[in-house]
Amino acid sequence: MNETLFYHAVAVAAHGSYRSIKNYRGNAGTWEAAYHALKEAGIPAPDPRKEYERLWQLDIRLAMATDPEYPDALRHISHPPFGIYLRGAALAAARPATAKESTLAVVGTRRASAEGKTVARRFARELAASGFMIASGLAFGIDAAAHEGTLDASGATVAILAGGLDNVYPRSHSALARRIIENGGTLISEYPPGEPPVEYRFIERNRIISGISRGVLIVEAPVSSGALATARYAAEQNREVFVVPGSTTTAGFKGSHALIRQGAELVTSPDDILDAYDIDKKKNAAARSGKASPEEILILKALAEIRTRADVDKLAAMTRLEPRMVNQTLSFLLIRGIIKESNGGYTI
Repeated sequence: MNETLFYHAVAVAAHGSYRSIKNYRGNAGTWEAAYHALKEAGIPAPDPRKEYERLWQLDIRLAMATDPEYPDALRHISHPPFGIYLRGAALAAARPATAKESTLAVVGTRRASAEGKTVARRFARELAASGFMIASGLAFGIDAAAHEGTLDASGATVAILAGGLDNVYPRSHSALARRIIENGGTLISEYPPGEPPVEYRFIERNRIISGISRGVLIVEAPVSSGALATARYAAEQNREVFVVPGSTTTAGFKGSHALIRQGAELVTSPDDILDAYDIDKKKNAAARSGKASPEEILILKALAEIRTRADVDKLAAMTRLEPRMVNQTLSFLLIRGIIKESNGGYTI
């Protein structure tokens, strides 16, 4: 049996507690030695092979910190998980510092206003359309809006859970979790199956949300929001922290405004984040849609070549497509959040 099997057995015995797992490992040198030390101490621990087979039955994978699927950025944070459990698409071992292969976290309050959810969904949709993978926590409010916005753009999103992956929390988001997986996204947790999402674990998992990300965007956070913990982790991990401001009279934005006063970067549109990373929005738009139809590619290239709004007639002339086809293609691009319409014209 390999070390992964023994680690999983130790993690189950430790109920996924990072501190307990670290203590159990101690000076053992290997996870196999740690497992046998547990047994000798009379601590209940499962049969490694049988417990690992259960993972496969649940369609859950375990990636150790030395495995290629373990996110490279996560290896370098303070207190990285020894292993992470995954469902869904495989994660790349290392993501180059380009929008197409970068992860950005979008988080905020569970008790989000309609405005906050709309903003989160729009930012996630447009950033996903620009190639970012969006990470969040699958919670109510801002988190759910971020995942949904990514899916609107047919983008990939990562949900980091505070409990075992066999029972999605909140339960009402089970359908959203399925959509994430079906659309090429991933569910992640450092806790083995069967572990409940108790309160302190939400703060613990926030270090992973920021840890796998290039930066963190805070949308609507009151002073009591767990999103502020994610921002603190991000600062400690040398990640950028972006904040969308809100009404000065609304309690839901007091934590957000405090972050801005502390030096977080104020942003009012997704373009501000693309600018912060020096990403060419026009060039990125033409390349970001590997699933695009030939007509979509022609229109995106045409929009990338001009600096002002273009109407249907202009695009038909540039692409030599029938106006009817231009209209239809523009509708699809609008729905996916890749282009926007204003004053009768279209821009990326």
